[in-house]
Amino acid sequence: MKKFFTLIAATLVAGSAFAQGEGFVNVINNGDLSGTDVANFVVNDFWEDGQKHATSSARILVDKGERCIIVCSNNNPTQVWDAQFFVTVPEEDAFEVGTQLQLKMKVKAEREQNNCSGQVHTAPGTYVQSLQFNVPAINFTTDWTDYNSGIMTVRGDGTRTLAFNLSDTGTKLANTFYFDDIELWVKRPKPIVWLNLVVNGDCEGTDGSSLVCREMGQADSFYQAPGEGVDGSAAVVIASANNAVDPWSTQFFITSVHQFAQGERYKVKFSVRAEANANVSMQTHAYPGGYIGGFSPSSINVTTEWQDFEFKGTAPAPHAQNGPFQSIAFNLNENKTLATKFYFDNIELCIDEDIATDEEKALAEEIANPVPTAINSAKAAKASKSIYNVAGQQLKSLQKGLNIVDGAKVYVK
Repeated sequence: MKKFFTLIAATLVAGSAFAQGEGFVNVINNGDLSGTDVANFVVNDFWEDGQKHATSSARILVDKGERCIIVCSNNNPTQVWDAQFFVTVPEEDAFEVGTQLQLKMKVKAEREQNNCSGQVHTAPGTYVQSLQFNVPAINFTTDWTDYNSGIMTVRGDGTRTLAFNLSDTGTKLANTFYFDDIELWVKRPKPIVWLNLVVNGDCEGTDGSSLVCREMGQADSFYQAPGEGVDGSAAVVIASANNAVDPWSTQFFITSVHQFAQGERYKVKFSVRAEANANVSMQTHAYPGGYIGGFSPSSINVTTEWQDFEFKGTAPAPHAQNGPFQSIAFNLNENKTLATKFYFDNIELCIDEDIATDEEKALAEEIANPVPTAINSAKAAKASKSIYNVAGQQLKSLQKGLNIVDGAKVYVK
């Protein structure tokens, strides 16, 4: 099991890398446990006498001349996670959305125990529901066997730990587990070039096509608050009210022209404050009001001071009736008796350049590099052959904001 010669070790590592495919790197130090470094291995277990062993670095045991990690579970456990084994990386090396992982190791136990489930954590012991993907369970025998997770894809930024639940709530008997030759192969996605598709995200203009306010049953609109934004700029303002019926009685929506297919990556950024501290829940929608499902995180705490938020994720499956993900909703009446104003500024909803259409790329370019060519009259454009908005839709006449007239950029106040 151990690599006795440096040349053989190099050959085996190279062979493993080849087997993983191009771009995979093993991020585990001392996976063969020939040294003393156990930074990648953490346990939450029990001593052989049944006393709880605080979460800490794993213990290395010399078993029949071979060094391996030992983890002990307990009699009469209350939860399957009373005893756990973690394979982890430092916080600064956490995995982003789309990273591919493959865990390989040798395992055995003092008695057979099946279905020791796997989980996804941030720090060891910190379970986050929204990060979960399928980590195959381990079936332990009394002989060394190979565990291979297969290729797994990370669902959320901050993932850095794979956990295995070792307590047997069926027989309620203690067991002793051994781990050796641990490899975690990682293939990170190529860096994303993000394209922002939110029109008027700085809230300085009057275009509300990407920013929708819904106040207590009022018609959707865009409410601008000059001087209330970050550093005295403008912001979008939405007022919640007393005695709301539902958390979503008052909502703010960030929407995009892009209709996300399931699994496509997105990034949302915004600054927010309120006139009173409030909890705000978030959802995914197809269009403003076209509910799809939850968002990660499920909520944010808004304070009276400006806060900057940035979240990345992958698009959910389309809703059967409402369609594909295209909007993010903020439910501003979580406190149904709190009447306050919310302000949003510096808003972006970004897509991966690789999935953008030519029209979306053109829109992103216009948003990133606006050309304020103001005109006072639409008469000159009446003879134009074609007028389009920044989303590529043909218009009959000029509209407020940026227009594309015969291929030229024209801004109408």
